[in-house]
Amino acid sequence: MSSRRLRILVVDHVTKVMGGAEVNLVELLGHCDVRERWETQVACRGDSPLDKALVPLGCQRHDYGFGASLNELRIVGRGFSPMAKFRGWQEMQRARVRLREIIDAVQPEIVLSCTNKDHFVAGAAAQSTEVRSVWWVNDLLTRDFFSWPIRGLFAIKARSLARRLAPVSDCGKAALIREGVPAKRIVTIHNGIPLEKYKRDEGRPLRSELGVMDGEPLFGILGRLTPWKGQDRFLELAEAWKAAGLPGRFAIIGRAFNEEAHFETALRAYVRDRRLERLVHFVPFQSNVAAVLSSLDVLVHMSVKPEPFGRVLIEAMAVGTPVLASRGGGVPEIVTEGLDGELAEPGAVPEYLAKLRKMSAPGSLAAYAQNTRATVKKKFSLDRVVGDFSNLFSALR
Repeated sequence: MSSRRLRILVVDHVTKVMGGAEVNLVELLGHCDVRERWETQVACRGDSPLDKALVPLGCQRHDYGFGASLNELRIVGRGFSPMAKFRGWQEMQRARVRLREIIDAVQPEIVLSCTNKDHFVAGAAAQSTEVRSVWWVNDLLTRDFFSWPIRGLFAIKARSLARRLAPVSDCGKAALIREGVPAKRIVTIHNGIPLEKYKRDEGRPLRSELGVMDGEPLFGILGRLTPWKGQDRFLELAEAWKAAGLPGRFAIIGRAFNEEAHFETALRAYVRDRRLERLVHFVPFQSNVAAVLSSLDVLVHMSVKPEPFGRVLIEAMAVGTPVLASRGGGVPEIVTEGLDGELAEPGAVPEYLAKLRKMSAPGSLAAYAQNTRATVKKKFSLDRVVGDFSNLFSALR
């Protein structure tokens, strides 16, 4: 293998909020082996959260993105008018022209795109060149999230434009195959995290902040407040826990985005109307995720739709916090029941209650916690992710 660094152009249009895909990307590009193996430049929106996060890494960035008509056109779980489609198509063409200019200037060997809109633009921009288009698929291409026209369009574009697709779970791979994407073009690359970033904080600061007594368990759900993440079911679980006369507190950690502020309002009303204020705490997003997760006795994951992966689960496990998670999507590829956590059917509050009682039995949490970090170290390290992508790129050279 040549010692020359592989020239890669990463494409991600995010403008307002860094999601899991962007967090994974920044951590990947910050890995020491990546800087040694790849010469990486990034096409992203100037002054975006992603652009700012890349500054300390020294990556060269190129201004790229979409206008408001396409940025506001969310294709996940929504329909849209013919006029919106037309304006979106126009923006897509402008972005393709701009990205082609960047490709001509950078002369990459690989273009790695990170979102569905970016896949379409990057694939089209690279089509008439020798550049290989690789799609890092961070979504789950199922009817839970996408209408059949979008799924069909994705499959058509993938077959004609993508040299390889890298879904973040085998569940994601299976969904692509069901839509007609050739299996030989798909390579699963499970997400990973930098273990050194997720060291357990024995001070467990959130407990002190919330006034949780020593010996009193604290259970939490962490993430964007949105109906499919199941925070409403989490409140039902808290209420059932209280009705059973069991000790403990429950924390909802995160916030709703603007279009779903009504959901957060409804959650708070539920707590107020049922007089659960002492039992349930609302906590905004915290910058020190490891410290927050270290404060929990169990991370509860209650998504009612299948997750493409479930990054928060490996973050919790990395600091030694067991997880109780929905049995769906890519989650069973992370959690081994009875070893490092437990699984329950999505939305099944009585099953969650029984599993949480099991996990909270004397001595049980310590037994789960002994295995969580070992699981992450073995299967979900960032070192492994770098190796997987390096192998994928080498196969295309």
